[in-house]
Amino acid sequence: MNKFAIIGDSTCDLTGELRAKYNIEYARMSVTLGNDVDAKEIYADLDWPEISPKEYYDLMRNGTRMRTAQVTEQEFDRVFIPHLEKGEDVIYISCSSALSASVKLAIKLNNEKYSKKYPNARLIIVDSLISCIGQGMLCIEAAKLREEGKSVDEVSSWLEENKLTCNQVATLETLEYLKRAGRVKATKAFFGNLFGVKPMLISDAKGNNYAIEKQKGRRNGLLRTISMTKEVVINPENQIAYLVHSDANPEDVELVRSKLIDECHFKEVYIAPLGPIIGATTGPGTLAVFCFGKKVEVVSAE
Repeated sequence: MNKFAIIGDSTCDLTGELRAKYNIEYARMSVTLGNDVDAKEIYADLDWPEISPKEYYDLMRNGTRMRTAQVTEQEFDRVFIPHLEKGEDVIYISCSSALSASVKLAIKLNNEKYSKKYPNARLIIVDSLISCIGQGMLCIEAAKLREEGKSVDEVSSWLEENKLTCNQVATLETLEYLKRAGRVKATKAFFGNLFGVKPMLISDAKGNNYAIEKQKGRRNGLLRTISMTKEVVINPENQIAYLVHSDANPEDVELVRSKLIDECHFKEVYIAPLGPIIGATTGPGTLAVFCFGKKVEVVSAE
């Protein structure tokens, strides 16, 4: 049985701790900070070596524009080729194809280059149909199956069959960043009156960010995050809930964390920063919960 690598990308939002624990790699996207005159491009590095999460989100609060870019061919070469050259298979668990063109480029490169140059190894590409640490959770589950001795085909089959059981529930300070980036689905009526309203965001069955409802005020948005999680989760006592945020108020984070334990009954809550790519498109103050549960069947309204 061939050894195989598990690789995500910058939208998987896995901390260095989690990547090391489960032996997961990722392909980096990039972010351009600022306007054309003083713009600075950096890798969307999940270890935040050039700028801290707080500094990053404070820049956004102060009006700095963040422009994101997909994984490049050179970056895919950097993470894929060392494994393929050794005859190792690779599973690439990508950001949702509804949100990023990275997966399309990976497919193109595999068809035109990798499969021909490295015939003794395979690159299997899984469109996660989600992003953020939900995508990362699929990477973790794949790593656990690999550790159990499952083959690359067994792991990729499990991912395809179960990826829509990963649920996202998020509350945003504003929908403006997603709207500006063109990465949100919502009815036209949704945008009518957003003053003081906190959008609730899920990932739908096609991998879109879907603004499914509004809540009046921050606290109501936080509490709705808990009730929506309770509606979709299955066997919370046997799993970890992942709570990510883009420099949200610590009191808000603690409120949601405690209720995930006390009301939803998760065995543990893992808290992590929202990564630079997802954070650039959802904006500061976003707070999201991810868990495994009911299969996502909702499709966003056009």
